[in-house]
Amino acid sequence: MKKSGYILLIVQDKKLFKIYDVHQVENQEEKNVVHKFMAELGLELVWYRYLTSTGLRTPLPIAEFGKFAREKLPKQLYMSPILKRYFGHKHQLHYTLDDYVILAKKS
Repeated sequence: MKKSGYILLIVQDKKLFKIYDVHQVENQEEKNVVHKFMAELGLELVWYRYLTSTGLRTPLPIAEFGKFAREKLPKQLYMSPILKRYFGHKHQLHYTLDDYVILAKKS
């Protein structure tokens, strides 16, 4: 990466917060986690956004999320049959989004 180069990172929310053993909420803690992650990578934060299928910062309980997914999210038409056939998966999968999109630059 060039000295003044930029990088776009897409990180799953649960993975990012698990690294720091922090629960996900919309507050200063979220900003601290993102800044700490950037510092550990030797990058300077330019911008970040949280993208989610539910529009919420905190996860829905599993039963509620299942209902939400069935009613509102598109089905994974090709992966679900493979997972059912080869891995015994019992439920139809739906596409979900719960990621942080982070733009950073080399400091």
